This record gives sequence, C-alpha cells and structure tokens, in this order.
Amino acid sequence: MTHLPSTSLADYLAALAAATPTPGGGSAAGVTGAMGAALVEMVAGLSLAKGESEHSAVQRTALDQARAARSELLALAEEDVTAFTAFMEALKLPKNSESERAARTATLSTAAQRAAEVPLATLRASVTVAEAAKSITDRSLASAESDLAVAARFARAAGESAAENVEANLPFIESAEIRATLAHQTEAALIALRRATPQ
Repeated sequence: MTHLPSTSLADYLAALAAATPTPGGGSAAGVTGAMGAALVEMVAGLSLAKGESEHSAVQRTALDQARAARSELLALAEEDVTAFTAFMEALKLPKNSESERAARTATLSTAAQRAAEVPLATLRASVTVAEAAKSITDRSLASAESDLAVAARFARAAGESAAENVEANLPFIESAEIRATLAHQTEAALIALRRATPQ
C-alpha cells in the first residue's frame, strides 16, 4: 500500500479487501476515526462560518482538536500496517533450536508490544475525537446535528475496534508487567470513550 494520506479511498478499500494480512482492522480503525474527526471539523467549521457566537471559542477548540486527531489517526492507520507486518515476520522466524526459539520469542514479544501500542494510540486519538464532538453538541449548527452524531459513532467504533487489536496482541508479550499496563491503559481509554459517547 502506498502512502495513505495520498491514497484514494477506492485504492485503500481495494487494499483492505485484498487477501493479505495488511491493511487490516487496526488500519481500518484509524481511518474510521479520521473520518469522525473530519466530520467534527466540518460541523465546527460550518458553525464558525455563520459568524461569532457565544459558542465560537468551543467550536474553534473542537476544530483544532479534530484536525490534529485526523492527522494523527491517518498516520496511525499507516503505522498499524508497519507494526503488524513486523509481527507477522516475527512469526516466521525459525524455531528449530533452543537459541532460535529464544530469539524468536524475544523478537515476537517486541513486535507484539508495538502492534499493541499503535492501536492503543488510535483508541486514545478516537477519545479526543469523541470528546471534541461532545463539546459542540447543542453548541453548533442545528442542521449539522446528524453529522455530529455520525462523528461520535465513528469515534466510538474506531476506538472500540482499536481496543480489540490491543487485546489480540497482549498474549504474545512476554512481560506480565507490560501486558498489565497496556490492558489497564486500554480499559481507562475505553471508559473515557464511552463516557464521551453515551448510547
């Protein structure tokens, strides 16, 4: 897959549909979150275009937060491909001797940790999008209310999907302390995500 920010949607979806391990769910979560961020930007921008109001400051803040999150999420969508590719390569390492098995286990653990850290970052960025959407709910253009609702749903879907990818990689990490830390951070971020996007 070529550089994601310059890849057409059709080409990205074709790559996602291909019978290859990457891009996969982690990358798709990042793109979904980025779409949610873009919608927050749109609603905030449309609202600001109507002129100054008592909500203009919060709209500008939401716009800035969403813009930064969109950029981060697109980068994470691409980084997820790199991280999971490294994990898949580690799985292919030889394990014929004790030394080979030890080296494979260590390499796999390192790759799995990175493959968990990237979707955790995606989850956290999705929380930012969800909170930005929440901050301008009932404080933005009424006619764009449904777009803001879609943004929040995309953020929640992206974050919860990213959490699945964190959890999938935890069993391959050797350090119990690192596993516990990542699991705790994921749960904390999920709580924040669900608080920002009540159902």
